Amino acid sequence: MEFRLINSKHEEKPKFYYKISEKGPTLLKNILQERGWEEYIENESPWWNLWWQGKRYRKIDYESCKNYQRLNHISLPRNTWITKKDALFRLLRMLKGSYGSCYNFFPKTFILPTEYLSFIRYYSEDQEKKNNNIWICKPTDLSRGRGIFIIKSLNELTYNNRIVLQKYIRDPLLISGYKFDLRCYVMIKGTYPLNIYLYEEGLARFATNKYNTDDITNVFSHLTNTSINKLSPELNSTKEKVGPGCKWSLKKLRNYFKENNINFEIIWNKIKAIIILTLLPAIYETKDDNSQCFELFGFDIIIDNSLKPWLLEVNLSPALNNDCYIDSIVKTALLNDVVNLLEVENSESLKLAQKDINEYNINNKYGNKLKSIPLNSSRIILNKKENKKKIHVSEDKEEIGNFKKIFPFNIVTKNMFPKEQLRTNHTL
Repeated sequence: MEFRLINSKHEEKPKFYYKISEKGPTLLKNILQERGWEEYIENESPWWNLWWQGKRYRKIDYESCKNYQRLNHISLPRNTWITKKDALFRLLRMLKGSYGSCYNFFPKTFILPTEYLSFIRYYSEDQEKKNNNIWICKPTDLSRGRGIFIIKSLNELTYNNRIVLQKYIRDPLLISGYKFDLRCYVMIKGTYPLNIYLYEEGLARFATNKYNTDDITNVFSHLTNTSINKLSPELNSTKEKVGPGCKWSLKKLRNYFKENNINFEIIWNKIKAIIILTLLPAIYETKDDNSQCFELFGFDIIIDNSLKPWLLEVNLSPALNNDCYIDSIVKTALLNDVVNLLEVENSESLKLAQKDINEYNINNKYGNKLKSIPLNSSRIILNKKENKKKIHVSEDKEEIGNFKKIFPFNIVTKNMFPKEQLRTNHTL
């Protein structure tokens, strides 16, 4: 099969093509198809423009990615430093030791079994001071709330694998007695230059039983993970102020805060600082060219009763499935804005894709025609100078849809972090 440069008004209009892994988000497939994209079919489709999968790509995939193509993971070894629970908190502890109170946004943490003796010493001191001695235990290799349990006594501490043990945030902000946390969506677009965007919309995820520290075994009272609470007998009951289900949009949460005279923007500014301070150390050393790559993170934040936000964890490839109506509303808009932010749907991208195909066919005029463009082939990669001039991707866009750039600082973000809000002796 020979790929042709499409230049006739009577020929089929060129299209954009996506590659999404078998377990990839169905919602994304539907959105792309609604936008006129088609699924990439090996040996039939002329090129692909977006490749989305859960696992990391091979080095050769990054090297052969062209300017009209996008990969949904950045070539970044230190990503695992912030998306693995033990590595994240080890990094944050190191940074807190170096930079002090600006990193005071995560609970006291121990990694067991390696830090068991240190934990015992700290626990004993807390017992003598009669401080809050409730701890939450999280397996490092599990997600979606699996394997999490809470303890009040050392006798209750049992584990078979590596765990993260954290001081339990005992006084979370409650809505009508229900605990909740925030799922914040953060997108990194390239690393040279590094651009960090925070999605203004998101999710507030609720526990489905009222908060009660007398019963630490009730996961529906203490955990906000949707995968846990969708199994709750109270999921669809109309809970006071919260309503049925276990999710709100951040827009609804903002309105609730406004009605109760809580300044959400002060909290939101602190969350922005948490995101930047967490991401920069994981990224600053990378030397790879990630101009065609992006990363979508899910930051989980809980707010305590003094309105201080705390980082719970950072998720790589956050869940994009539709569990409820709120999911559909928030995530459909999110994924549309992700595609817009990629800036690949333009005539220049199509011209470059067709040019690649045309040059390949010319170069193989007297040889066997390959039926598709192998993903690991270097035969159609243009020279570096030409490659740099291919597509102008705007670096100065501060907003695309609900995505707002929070780093680097610019005319929008320069006043984003007032010192009196972010740095005191006790809080961010």
